[in-house]
Amino acid sequence: MRSLSIKTRLFVYSMLFCFVGLTLLGGYSYYIARNALLDRTFNQLTSIREEKARQVEQFFLDRNREAELVANSGSVWRIFSEFQRNGTVNHQSLITNEPFRNIITFLRNANCYSSFSVSLSDGQAYCIKLGGENLFDHIVYTNLSSRESLADLQSRVLSSKKTLFSDFITGSLINSYSSFVGSPVIADGNVQGVVLLEITDMALNRLMAEHIDKIAVGHTGEVYLAGSDYLMRSSSRFVDNSVLMVQCKTFAVEQALLGISGTARIIDYRNIDVLSSYRPLHIPHLDWVIVAEMDWSEALYDTAMLKRRMLIIGVSIFILITIGVFVFSGLIINPLIRLKEAAAKVGEGNFDFIIPVQQRDEIGLLTQVFNKMTLRLKHTTQRLREREQRLLHFYRATIDGILLHNSGKVVLVNRALINLTGFTEAELLSKSPQELFVDDDFLLNLNDSSEIHSFDSVIVTKKGAKVQVEVQHRRMVYQDQPMEVMVIRDISERKAIEDELREERINRLRSVIDGQEQERQRLSRELHDGLGQTLVAIKLRLESIPLESLGDQARTIELVKQMFNQTIEETRRISNNLMPAALTEFSLAVVLRNLCNEVEANSGITISLVVGVLPESLDMLTKTYAYRIVQEALTNMVKHSEASRTVVSVFSDIHKLYLHIEDNGKGFVKSRITSSGNGLYNMRERANLLGGKFDLITSPGKGTMVKVEFPVIINIKEKKVL
Repeated sequence: MRSLSIKTRLFVYSMLFCFVGLTLLGGYSYYIARNALLDRTFNQLTSIREEKARQVEQFFLDRNREAELVANSGSVWRIFSEFQRNGTVNHQSLITNEPFRNIITFLRNANCYSSFSVSLSDGQAYCIKLGGENLFDHIVYTNLSSRESLADLQSRVLSSKKTLFSDFITGSLINSYSSFVGSPVIADGNVQGVVLLEITDMALNRLMAEHIDKIAVGHTGEVYLAGSDYLMRSSSRFVDNSVLMVQCKTFAVEQALLGISGTARIIDYRNIDVLSSYRPLHIPHLDWVIVAEMDWSEALYDTAMLKRRMLIIGVSIFILITIGVFVFSGLIINPLIRLKEAAAKVGEGNFDFIIPVQQRDEIGLLTQVFNKMTLRLKHTTQRLREREQRLLHFYRATIDGILLHNSGKVVLVNRALINLTGFTEAELLSKSPQELFVDDDFLLNLNDSSEIHSFDSVIVTKKGAKVQVEVQHRRMVYQDQPMEVMVIRDISERKAIEDELREERINRLRSVIDGQEQERQRLSRELHDGLGQTLVAIKLRLESIPLESLGDQARTIELVKQMFNQTIEETRRISNNLMPAALTEFSLAVVLRNLCNEVEANSGITISLVVGVLPESLDMLTKTYAYRIVQEALTNMVKHSEASRTVVSVFSDIHKLYLHIEDNGKGFVKSRITSSGNGLYNMRERANLLGGKFDLITSPGKGTMVKVEFPVIINIKEKKVL
């Protein structure tokens, strides 16, 4: 864009702003309309879902009441007594029993049941089909023990003495699949048997389909029920014979089975993008959910039409704006072109060029300002030459050393640099900048830009002394020649203060970490010598109690003993984690082997320890820090690496001790390390406190390696660094 004319850029920018504005306006309008339509659809689906959920829950509540009413009737007790006594029922006597016929009529009028059964506690059942015209043409004697689901329902009713429901089962008494409600028959406070009412799936489907067209669910909307096995419990609008046949393991069903109600955009059981509203049903002993859904394409049909119309209108407006911008940009730019040509002449040094003013707008005002600017430039140029001479004197008087050179040839130095180095001005002018610095590699890395580069270095004085300095380097034009200027400041005092502060920080950090180790030792001793010994004493007291005299309490005493054993072991484990006793008794190799075995046993990750040549007696501080670094590295590996194998290597040479911890885990990007954990920080600080180095090598998919090295400190009579 920089190579284009201002007229072209004005046209392009204007069109770009118009395009962005139209796009943002259209996009925002579309977004608002789309969200409003989605909210309306979700609210509609939720309203349908809640209405149907209420109806289904009321449906099962009514069936519960009806089952209890039938089970408590005298006619049912008469059938049950006769069936229990004779193993059969006199059907003719039931015909003349008006109360019993009223119960059968009541169940038929409910239009929900396909059979009525009376079952003894041994599973023998007397079943009447409610759908036939002649009541006793469809009487069945059966044994529920051969029907696992019905036998389970009967067993639960007998044990709980409550009215319970069974989920839809296949191979029921009358239908292909049905749900049952069972109510206990109680006499003299004892459950003698169970009344079973078989609920047809057609009754539930009628309830789900009732008034559904009037609620406006669209051409693709539906409401269905599902169970904990993800199979449908009501008929699908799109799939025939869907009850207990179609699996709907979708996000909505899974969330509802977890007890969560809500709405979401999901892929349904037909593998179609839909809007879904879901919730669990509160039916005792039935883990069912209800879901109301509508296809995404139907829900957003109106927004798709709106999007097309907005696109057509936007393109039309954009074309009209393009024509207008093209015409008016020419009217604005032409005077600016004349100004550009005049500015080029002024840039060539022709300060006597004046542009006639032909307009009274901003461009005319700009022309007047340009003419005045040309006159001022003429006078300013003269003053700048005079000012350059004055700046030269100021340049020589500053307290910071200043050196100007052209491609390594020193052109100018000031008094401050002479005082700093001890060289005379003639000696400095005869030297190259590289000769003044101990390390001059930074000069090779400077680019040709006019940016200021700042860095620290060491300058050598005439007497051979080394002075720490801060150097600022940049390129500039001096006397119409490209020059490189270096401003050199003595920072010896500042460096000394920084070194003192760094040493103070290290001492404080060492005090904190050593204090932590001492506190761990104290807590370890307290746990081992105090709480541990007390627990052992209590355990011995318990073991001294003769169990023969306690009777039934002997088992309790044994359990208490086991609990004390576990508590003692846990106390020992905590004490050992705080400060392993092996640190003071054994070598570093033994301590690390115990640590690797413990982590391997607890995590299931294979950990190999490779031990090289180690000093016979390491300083306790070195041993403790090495142990903590390996412990921290293994803890991070178990938590984050997902590794299956880790290798811990420890070895030394005459001067240094080396620790390598490498795993075959997933690795990570070092730049994404967050400050939420202190593991890496603690390892690095412990290494620094011993004057060592810490390095982390990792990349995604290639595992992680922690490399630590620090000086060997041997514990003889006095600590000595080899």
